[in-house]
Amino acid sequence: MKKNKKVILKREIEKPIKVWGKQLKLTRVLLILSVGLIYFISLYIEIKTLTPLIIGIIPAILFIISLRLYQNRIVYFGNYSIECSNAGDLYLTKLKGDCPTCGGQLKIVKKSNTEYIQCQNNTEHKFYLEVN
Repeated sequence: MKKNKKVILKREIEKPIKVWGKQLKLTRVLLILSVGLIYFISLYIEIKTLTPLIIGIIPAILFIISLRLYQNRIVYFGNYSIECSNAGDLYLTKLKGDCPTCGGQLKIVKKSNTEYIQCQNNTEHKFYLEVN
């Protein structure tokens, strides 16, 4: 990883995700989605039609996205991302930064114990994440 280049990555947008005026927490989302999955599976077992399984695909996909968010603390959707704070609060953010080497867009990569900034054009362009 490169240490000597000055990399600037800033948040253009940082909006807390709220439902009925309350900050949305990741643990609540996971709990609600897991209860929803259990409901759709039990409904399928009881009525023996595929309708609950087909409708249950939506919470299943959201559950997988939430688990990925729980692991990485950030999930990208095009130019936007959903970030999770250490307290579990969810935020819709838009990160902006240019790679000093090639000029490509930068993104934060969070793996098990490491965090770094990586270029989307060239994955070899990695930079240390500096916390101020």
